[in-house]
Amino acid sequence: MTKLQTIVTHLAMDAPLAVSSGEIVWPAGVSFQPEAGMALDAYRALYDMVGRKWHWVNRRHLDDRQLAALIHHPATEIFVLRRDAAPIGYVELNYKLFPQVEIVFLGLVEAEIGNGLGPLMMKRAMQIIKAREPNRVIIQTCTLDHPVALRLYQSVGFSPYRRKQVEIIDN
Repeated sequence: MTKLQTIVTHLAMDAPLAVSSGEIVWPAGVSFQPEAGMALDAYRALYDMVGRKWHWVNRRHLDDRQLAALIHHPATEIFVLRRDAAPIGYVELNYKLFPQVEIVFLGLVEAEIGNGLGPLMMKRAMQIIKAREPNRVIIQTCTLDHPVALRLYQSVGFSPYRRKQVEIIDN
């Protein structure tokens, strides 16, 4: 068991959302589609492929009932990024506290980082959220995440509103 110290940064963007409405042109073979009713094993595999390096632990030890309650909840939307049908990233949105929306997870598998897909995924996620007309969007990152995560979130208009030090236990 590894105990890691990290600083979590909570960020928010208030309405009106500064989101570009231009069409997103995905590279050949890449698609970004909603994944309603995602199978638990497929979710776990994608969560692990995207998050293991960055010590994503929140969902790793949930049993089937707990995980299904989260990802199959009517207020949860999952969008999967695929290259030639293989999942390479995803965004998970939570509307439970609407008109506040949370971007719960946004990430790519390691081999796709640096190919420009992260900013495209963020832009598309923000377009989807904006269409619902929320008054606030929140997201968080930590010092264990990819070093560009915080910069990406700030570049699209998110501002930090709280930081806290936490300990993560990663088995």
